Amino acid sequence: MPGLGAVLDELRNGGLVIYLRHAATDPSGPADEDAEIERCETQRNLSAKGRDQATRIGRAFVALGIHVGSVVSSPFCRCLETARLAFGHADIAGDLFFSIDADARQTRRLSESLRRMLATPPAPHTNAVIVSHTANLREATGIWPKPEGVAYVFRPLPDGRFEAVARVQPQDWAAAARHR
Repeated sequence: MPGLGAVLDELRNGGLVIYLRHAATDPSGPADEDAEIERCETQRNLSAKGRDQATRIGRAFVALGIHVGSVVSSPFCRCLETARLAFGHADIAGDLFFSIDADARQTRRLSESLRRMLATPPAPHTNAVIVSHTANLREATGIWPKPEGVAYVFRPLPDGRFEAVARVQPQDWAAAARHR
């Protein structure tokens, strides 16, 4: 799949949806099965590397002239912190809840919701950002977003469709900003 260079001009013009997997986490944190969504201390959270990664991604967006409108995030703290460090704000979308442990009916509902988000054109001259988890994107599109901090760029199409147009590694944003 093409990288950032293939879509940078289009990102600057707006009209795309960026699915960003949360930044790097501390693997020694609590297991997600025990997480209480309103208590960050019960969740696997961003590591120092992840906080730096999210901040660098946000700075690169500014340096590259990529305008962001809406930012929606999973309610998990690692996703919210990624979104807020990178873009300064985020609205919580309950349908971005970590879907790996969901039953088949719930997984189908969450996947349909994410597909609608990916197919919805953002406000004019901006891009929309979705910050969530691996399982959500895999269930909705078949794309397995690895490593932490990777982004997939989608182009909304007519009739509720979308297409994946680029895969951006976490370090590629800052590298492009340095070379512009």
